[in-house]
Amino acid sequence: MATRIFSGIFLLLLVAGCSSSSGLFQNARFASFGVKVDQPGLAGPTKDPTNPQGFEIYLARRVAEQFQREAAFQPITSEVRESYLQQDRLDVVIASYSMTDDRRLLVDMIGPYLRSKTGVLVRSDYHGPEDLHSFTGAEVCTAAGTTSVEVIRNELGQNPVTEPSFEACKDRLKKRQVTAIMTDKIILEGFVQNEHEFKLLDKEFGSDGYYAIAIPKNHPSECGTILNWLKGYVDSPEWKNNFTTYFPGVDPDDYSVSSSLVEAKTVCDG
Repeated sequence: MATRIFSGIFLLLLVAGCSSSSGLFQNARFASFGVKVDQPGLAGPTKDPTNPQGFEIYLARRVAEQFQREAAFQPITSEVRESYLQQDRLDVVIASYSMTDDRRLLVDMIGPYLRSKTGVLVRSDYHGPEDLHSFTGAEVCTAAGTTSVEVIRNELGQNPVTEPSFEACKDRLKKRQVTAIMTDKIILEGFVQNEHEFKLLDKEFGSDGYYAIAIPKNHPSECGTILNWLKGYVDSPEWKNNFTTYFPGVDPDDYSVSSSLVEAKTVCDG
């Protein structure tokens, strides 16, 4: 994954420095968001590096609006999501971040805003068996620090190949170093729409993973504000319109969630 900061706004945030505020947002003008940069549909680069686009980028901008701030973006990998929040290097993470009990011990997670089972991506010229257990761990790549590692291990009984990013997994797949990428199907939907050399198998497995907005612990007021906004958003036509904008041709009902689920799964500590 690229490590450069792709938002000019974020560079301004770094130059401006932090205020003495004890709230979640340490800058009076900007809210800093950790996002992925290699997941088209959810969050991906455009020709203008200061203007990333995707479903999660839209969410970030809407969350920032709730606090009268502008969204500033920093690209991150899955492995640093918790640490960057705990170290106050970011205000919020919206980065295909699945809710788990272990993660809730480290950060507050507000959600879900999407759900997804695990899918299988192969090269478009693949004509081999589609049974999941026809793949060995050495033939499958996924991103380190994701829940997909454990899901694949449980399903195949073997550890997959891991890389820091899905971009690196795609490079392996293109070079035929692996046979498949396995991870959340919603991530793979974006790859297929943008790169015709790949295709999705019909198979999906594992239980639903639920994507959350994450913030550092001990900010109950801001957590509650995001929660109240998100409950209204997931039940509104705006959610479906945004989903179909960034994932055209994909059935939104396969990935939708309800406000009651958001209420049930969110805990704001502090």
